[in-house]
Amino acid sequence: MEDMIRMLAKAPEEERMSLMKERLQMFASMPEEQRIESIAQLVQGLSALKQKQREEFIKGRTRIIASLPEEQRVAIIAGRLKAGVKIPKDVHEADMDLTERAVPGLPEDLRRDFMQSMEQVRKSVDAAQGDKGVPSSTVPTHHGESMVLKGIFSKRYVCSVCGYAQRA
Repeated sequence: MEDMIRMLAKAPEEERMSLMKERLQMFASMPEEQRIESIAQLVQGLSALKQKQREEFIKGRTRIIASLPEEQRVAIIAGRLKAGVKIPKDVHEADMDLTERAVPGLPEDLRRDFMQSMEQVRKSVDAAQGDKGVPSSTVPTHHGESMVLKGIFSKRYVCSVCGYAQRA
């Protein structure tokens, strides 16, 4: 997988986007466990790229995922979240952070579609696990100020004074 990722990273953008789209559509059609494993390998392979290449690759991947039909988009997003337990924590968090940074740069319609699918996946995961998050009416405070809710994939409350964060 790493060799394929390096080859894609060096390819012209149009070719890279086309090949990535084919690969992501293939992932979406796989049985769930195979999809999760393939996505985990993709994310792990991306960690071998230089930072700038990884950022560009993840921006492209995010744009492609957002442009997929809803069923495929949901399958890929759910698979990505579940793949997080199969890869090192630092790799998972770095990939999620870059994806979160890529979403605001999407055109409005793609951003909306991506976020709707993300919310659908989150509700499904919460229902399966029993929603253990902070009740929506309870906003924690730190340094005497309300913390700010941040994050697309892993919601967290962040202190605007010192940057302290806790899971939502």
